[in-house]
Amino acid sequence: MAIRLFILGLFFLGSCQSSPDSKGEKIPDQQAITTGQQGEKNIQFLTLQLEDQPSANLFYLRAKNYISLHAYGLADQDIEKALRDNPGEPDYLALSAIIKQKVEDYATSIDRAKLVEITDLNSSQNTLLLVQNYFATKQMSLGRYYLKKIDPSLLPASDKAILKAVKDYAVSDSARLYTLMDSKPADESPLVYIYYEQAMQNLASLRYQQLILASLKKYPLDPYFMRYWARFLVKMKKYSQAALVYKQVLKTYPKTKSLQAELVYFDLAKQGKLPIERTESTADSLSVSSDSLSQN
Repeated sequence: MAIRLFILGLFFLGSCQSSPDSKGEKIPDQQAITTGQQGEKNIQFLTLQLEDQPSANLFYLRAKNYISLHAYGLADQDIEKALRDNPGEPDYLALSAIIKQKVEDYATSIDRAKLVEITDLNSSQNTLLLVQNYFATKQMSLGRYYLKKIDPSLLPASDKAILKAVKDYAVSDSARLYTLMDSKPADESPLVYIYYEQAMQNLASLRYQQLILASLKKYPLDPYFMRYWARFLVKMKKYSQAALVYKQVLKTYPKTKSLQAELVYFDLAKQGKLPIERTESTADSLSVSSDSLSQN
């Protein structure tokens, strides 16, 4: 144990080279762990550390790496453990605000982003998160108020596309955003969820299947990719397969509110009580995250 604690201390002092620990594992580079590079490897290492000496910072770091794998439910569990031990830490609150949006707990996401807003950690990214949450909860006036406060020059390139989409959504809807896309966005972009939401009715079935399976292969723990795949299976009347996918989603994301409405639709479709092609109004009511522009 002493050896493990010694090595763990070296790691948090900022080791720049990988080296073996007492269990034969490689200690990942600190920068890689902090940024979520090589997420699976980092998670394995952090899990070993948590077995020996659980700490808020380790849970926080593992949550960041779970996000890099789109494993939002597991990230949510870890960041809650980190906040349990250190409830006022701005870094933890900021990460939690992001994760809560991804699991559709918009009210908690807003609360924690507002707490971040009054700290030195406040940023244009945090303001953009508030905009998305307010639009997701139909608080359009508040969303537009915070939208005016964003300085686009302070956003990273990856968020500038999201800002543009949010501005478009403020005056339109996700269907219009889909028509503005030249091709499928990268799986890392929140816009990919809008694409899959709308493409279900616009792409050829074979092409849609190829795309969504490729996304799932890259991020097998992404709940939205799983749900779009399940929806596609329902469309193809492959109800047994769809049920297995939904069971997997429910196991990891039991509190996601919009999932319940989706499961009701699935059950009715399976019984032949609804047409497989959803009407526009039904599709809007069952929209998962496209209108929220989350993910993110």
